[in-house]
Amino acid sequence: SKSRAKDLLRKHYGLGVGPPHPSGRPVDPMDLDSPAFDARAYYEQLITTSSLTALLKKENELLTDMRQLDSERQSLVYNHHHELIAATDTISAMKARAESLDADLDLLKVAFSEISRLSAEVAVEQHNPSSSR
Repeated sequence: SKSRAKDLLRKHYGLGVGPPHPSGRPVDPMDLDSPAFDARAYYEQLITTSSLTALLKKENELLTDMRQLDSERQSLVYNHHHELIAATDTISAMKARAESLDADLDLLKVAFSEISRLSAEVAVEQHNPSSSR
């Protein structure tokens, strides 16, 4: 049941459905988990071969499966929504920090320019020691 639920959710989100069936093995159209599932044939078989009790039992099983799948889908949507909001918050925080670094980078640029200028001045004075006196 859990693998069926996962396969249905994968199919819903376009992620493919479970592992591929081994080649040579026929695909059963009466298997709910089969990609070749035929709902009409399944329904016809159920109503012609099952008793009322068996039909009611099958209905309860299907309702339980549908509720479980719906619950898992809602959980997935909530988790994806939560992750999206967390990612947006992280990006906003990174942007704010990057913008605050701009002023520091400008100060650093000015400081490096001043260091380069002083370094060039010192180099000139070392080549011409008498020119500064």
